[in-house]
Amino acid sequence: MEKRHATELKEMQTSYDQLLADHHRLISDNEELRRARDRAIESHTATIDEAKGMLTCTNGEMVELYAQVSALMLMKQWFLTEGAAWVVKLVQKSPELEKVVADLVNSVNAVGANEGIRQGFRAAHDSVRSVEEVPGYDEGAQVALDAVIKAFDELEISVLGKVADLIDKPLSVI
Repeated sequence: MEKRHATELKEMQTSYDQLLADHHRLISDNEELRRARDRAIESHTATIDEAKGMLTCTNGEMVELYAQVSALMLMKQWFLTEGAAWVVKLVQKSPELEKVVADLVNSVNAVGANEGIRQGFRAAHDSVRSVEEVPGYDEGAQVALDAVIKAFDELEISVLGKVADLIDKPLSVI
């Protein structure tokens, strides 16, 4: 009987040792799982913090872009309501246009005067030998008119180039 009890005791001791080893292994595995869980939580927390930072940055960029769009819309509204009239006024007051228009008016007046002289000459044909002898007649009036018309057709107004340079400038500079 003693032998039997010794055998049972030995089996129990072996079973106990096995259970104790399994218990220690489970505790070790549980601790490893906890460490893995903590690392995963830290990683997820870092990812969430990074996403929050990106969201804050994106919100700031969105506010900045909205401000830029608003400024562009104001500039567009100004250009459509005031800017086009401003450009027309600049063109009208440009020295290039004033000179060409003045030359055109003077040439048209000279050609008109010549035509009047020509008609008057025909009426008084007997008293003068040629139209060139009539005081005020300008032989070069037609040539001058043609040159001025050509200059008017080829007119480049410098203020328009200045307006094009203002496209990228802020409204305060314009």
